[in-house]
Amino acid sequence: MPCGLLLDVHNTVLEPARPVEQTYLEIGRPFGVEAVDFAGALAAVAGRVPMRGDGRAFWREVVARATGSTDPDLFEALYAHFARPEAWRVAGGFAEAADRLRAAGWRVAFLSNADARLRPLLDALGLLRHVDAAVISAEEGVEKPARAAFDAALRRLGVPRERAIHVGDSPRDDVLGARRAGLAAWRWGGEVRSMPELARRLLAGEGPCPATSR
Repeated sequence: MPCGLLLDVHNTVLEPARPVEQTYLEIGRPFGVEAVDFAGALAAVAGRVPMRGDGRAFWREVVARATGSTDPDLFEALYAHFARPEAWRVAGGFAEAADRLRAAGWRVAFLSNADARLRPLLDALGLLRHVDAAVISAEEGVEKPARAAFDAALRRLGVPRERAIHVGDSPRDDVLGARRAGLAAWRWGGEVRSMPELARRLLAGEGPCPATSR
């Protein structure tokens, strides 16, 4: 019976190449933006506006709250920026860790609350070839922490929940959501801090499956 690793994407496998607030401010200055509160805006919108399709409804409200501007040209500039591979940095050792786990019989999937830009972005960054599936809320119509989001990923991998673990940065969406869905869970930046560490610990049997030497 295979084991499964579900990985959050944003702020786990991918991080912005530069702080988001800095990017918003630099792109926003020509539009009169003088201050940015991205974290506050994201917290206000997340869970209230669903992440569906291209995500424009969600991100349009985030941008307006974060910058105080509803200029459509500002929104489009920011939206286009974060669709580009150069806007992101991949967690160190991701490819090696994922390949090592898969060689040992693990099945690996991305599980992300994200819009339709994510799959082309993952493809452009060369990340899809290192996983068995990518389950994205904009495509599935369901978001973490809903149990159905985790169930969709487990079905895609063909892995039972008792032999799966989810890793992500959100205490609510990733850790609590996964545990309520019957999976093991580690918080990225808490219980585990790097991709090489994650692979080493799972292969040593610290997760839901016995140790393997492969």
